[in-house]
Amino acid sequence: MSLESVSKTDHHHLQHKNIHYGKPYFAVLLAAFSSLGGWFFGYDQGVTGGIVIMNSFKNDFCVGVYANTSGCDLSIAALPPDYRQFLVLFTLMYNLGCFIGALFISSFVAEKFGRRAIIFTSAVLFIIGTSMVILPPGGSKTIMIFILIGRIVEGTGVGCASFSCPLYASEIAPTKLRGMLSGFMTMGIVTGLFAANVVNFFFQNHKWGWRLSNGIILIAPAIIMVGIFFCPETPRWLFKKKGRASAEKSLKRIRKIYDVTAELNAIADAVREEGNELSIKEHFTTKKMLERLGIGMGIHIFLQTSGISPIFAFGGIIFESVLGSGIISLLILSGANMLSTIPALFLFDRIGRRNLLIFCGLGMVVGHLVAATVFFTGCNVVKTVMNDIIVNEEVNCGTNAGVLMLIFTVIYIICFALSWGAICWIYAAEIYPLNSTVLLSTLAMHQTRTFRFGHIQ
Repeated sequence: MSLESVSKTDHHHLQHKNIHYGKPYFAVLLAAFSSLGGWFFGYDQGVTGGIVIMNSFKNDFCVGVYANTSGCDLSIAALPPDYRQFLVLFTLMYNLGCFIGALFISSFVAEKFGRRAIIFTSAVLFIIGTSMVILPPGGSKTIMIFILIGRIVEGTGVGCASFSCPLYASEIAPTKLRGMLSGFMTMGIVTGLFAANVVNFFFQNHKWGWRLSNGIILIAPAIIMVGIFFCPETPRWLFKKKGRASAEKSLKRIRKIYDVTAELNAIADAVREEGNELSIKEHFTTKKMLERLGIGMGIHIFLQTSGISPIFAFGGIIFESVLGSGIISLLILSGANMLSTIPALFLFDRIGRRNLLIFCGLGMVVGHLVAATVFFTGCNVVKTVMNDIIVNEEVNCGTNAGVLMLIFTVIYIICFALSWGAICWIYAAEIYPLNSTVLLSTLAMHQTRTFRFGHIQ
């Protein structure tokens, strides 16, 4: 079963030519608003790679907690062991929270209380978690543990947002705009990623640099907490939970037209065709469901095994060693990521999801292979070992090799943004029947968290 055939089969009930979707501007506005969830997801991912090489972060943790007065500027392998372990935990705890939010919280809240409720929940959790990270003073291991707990809460909010925001956009979008509007989530992620690196650039030498960079993101979830009360619930969820009248009222508000009978009938037909809720057993024993689940999970697994997360999580440290400028390198990579995502929003429906995944995937392979080849052939790694422990490590690449690595990493990023980076978020929300969307989307999306967790570890 191909990706295109799944999408067409699942949404045939909304393809009738006689359906008039009214004025799309409000649906576009709602999708843009929900993409703020992607914004703080991308921002947090981007800001982490930069703050760990800021002197303010090193002073609070490498020096302040572990009393390391030297060795804090070395490469990853040569960092003081306790501090290196903390850096890994700082990222791992966030991804653990993402896993918890995407798998255990989002589906329950979204199905029980609605799509708006889970978006609101994601914002609340993120604000609480980020506050726990940036407000405590550094300098003690007790505070450090509190901060790591905050990273779990912060990640839980992001995990909920990564599930709920594309689902909301998909359910309020007209069929002809579904690909583009669902892609707003991706645009939010890459815009947040780029914004984080811009902020890191300006605050890198400030004595509170890492806290200020982390704290600015609180603006986005605060807007979501207030704004979500002015957004309508999705007609599909309302039809299932509160009946036709509630769904009709919401649909009229979204489409800005009085007569929504045709589209409402299409939603009713879809609910009727799909029948009652499937049992847990039926989700995993029916061939049709297994095929769709396999596609959804596979896309998210391949997304993470492509290597995108380590690039932005530890790219600052890596390019600091290779080029001597980690934050500027991350700024270039995130800028390429953002600019390449814009045309992707218009290519989904024109070229097709499958074609983009295949051809851009080949470009990603080329970018990775050339960058790796340049590193192994053009760089020298000098290690100083004492008692079987690496106490120093220097990477000497030369300007030409370092620039080539950056160029081909940019090529990889461009191909990623045009395909895998955006398409996975759309498919996890659109390939499943209405009565299976929440459960199967959750299982598919949590693969991103599982494999990102393992990748970073």
